[in-house]
Amino acid sequence: MVTDPLAQWWRWPVQVKRKAGEGPYGPAFDPPVTVVGKITAKRKKVLAPDGSEVISEARVSLPASTALIPPGSEITLPPEFSGRTAEVLAEQLHHDGAGRTPNYYSVDLT
Repeated sequence: MVTDPLAQWWRWPVQVKRKAGEGPYGPAFDPPVTVVGKITAKRKKVLAPDGSEVISEARVSLPASTALIPPGSEITLPPEFSGRTAEVLAEQLHHDGAGRTPNYYSVDLT
């Protein structure tokens, strides 16, 4: 039996509503999808797209092939991480040239 070596990384289901733009009554979102990632519940300072410094309460790391999740999108965490819905503050693609960790895509949340 062959096991996926990345299964240890991507184990928590999160619901993603990607921001599609602005509608007449506020932000418009694409239909929700569920993706599986790694959740880190840790407060840290990140740069928002406008260059301002904001505090992120959590980060979701996903496979590098994950479609872009733009700032302003909404992510609902699983019950084990409060089940809350958070706004995406920033996103980033990470490539580890040394191969110690898989390449991944991350989003920082309110």
